[in-house]
Amino acid sequence: MSGYFLGFDIGSVGSKAVVIDGGGMVASAVIPSGTNYATTSVAARAAALQSAGLQESDITASAATGIGGRNAGADSYHGVIICDARGVNLTFPTARSIIDIGGQGSQIITMDEAGQIINFNISEICATGSARLLQVVARILQTGMDEIGPLSLKATKPSNFSTSCTVFLETEVITRISQGDKPEDILAGIHRSIADKISGMARGVTLQKDIVIIGGGALDSGLVQSIEEKLGVKVLVPDNPRLMAALGAAVIARDTKAG
Repeated sequence: MSGYFLGFDIGSVGSKAVVIDGGGMVASAVIPSGTNYATTSVAARAAALQSAGLQESDITASAATGIGGRNAGADSYHGVIICDARGVNLTFPTARSIIDIGGQGSQIITMDEAGQIINFNISEICATGSARLLQVVARILQTGMDEIGPLSLKATKPSNFSTSCTVFLETEVITRISQGDKPEDILAGIHRSIADKISGMARGVTLQKDIVIIGGGALDSGLVQSIEEKLGVKVLVPDNPRLMAALGAAVIARDTKAG
């Protein structure tokens, strides 16, 4: 279908906007989510349109998802699980399972060849299976988020953590530092904790290849490797793993208009 379509994913940590046409992604934008989701949505929309060289009047239809998606001023709102599946289906048509490691939690999704949901499992609120934990640990270790993946891969003796609660795990990390654990060993231990959580969630669904990891956690190479080792499978990672839900929203906007 001709025209341009805009998708939003207004998350608790980052807000994403994607513009697509009949062929695929044209432009995108990722900005931090502020306390006012409506204002954040306006900024994300403007950034994506500027990147695409388009005006508001060029957009045929729009759709949104995420915790702040209902404030995005889009034509329709859809659940993030559905949007994840549609975005991944467009990017990896062979994908049948998704591991989404987001800012406040994680979810595992299985789908068919058309990107329709078969089953899903969502992490509880206080859990290690989220990218938020990585931000907390990076802050404690005074390490950049883009550095923790490569650093963790240098670990020789990963730290062991006993809790599955982010609040208490932060205390454990500080304890490990005081005991002399190296930053790379602490990070590797955190990655193993998250991988254990993901593995536990996977028991509630039947993962099938191809498996794709998306969300902020997918940017962490050490975490991706830990999950692969725990599950015993190789996974696929999109070039822009944080954009999949916004991309899926744009696809839904396009297909709804076409229908």
